[in-house]
Amino acid sequence: MNCPKCKTERLAGFTIKGVTVDRCSACGGVWFDAEELSQLLSEEARHVARLLKGRVNEQADEKKGRCPRDTSQLIRVYSSIDRSVVLDACGECRGVWLDAGEFEKLFAALGQ
Repeated sequence: MNCPKCKTERLAGFTIKGVTVDRCSACGGVWFDAEELSQLLSEEARHVARLLKGRVNEQADEKKGRCPRDTSQLIRVYSSIDRSVVLDACGECRGVWLDAGEFEKLFAALGQ
């Protein structure tokens, strides 16, 4: 799968607590298939430490992207957890793209 923001970078998968997510090595964004984001947001910080890194990239946040699974245009929506985070969601497969640093913001907003 290619990064929805960088377009040409391949996403590399890694597993946390049985959930495989995909990260772009160039921009640091992470792809979560349906339900994976909510699963990992409920984990303890020590389990999701690999997702709690990365600096917010304002330029990536402004870019529109396409779903790495089905190439649908991603829909930009404000997170109900932290309205300063704009999620890029796929209306078809229900996957979610978070730019670098956004998982950490959501995790912190939940008081984890």
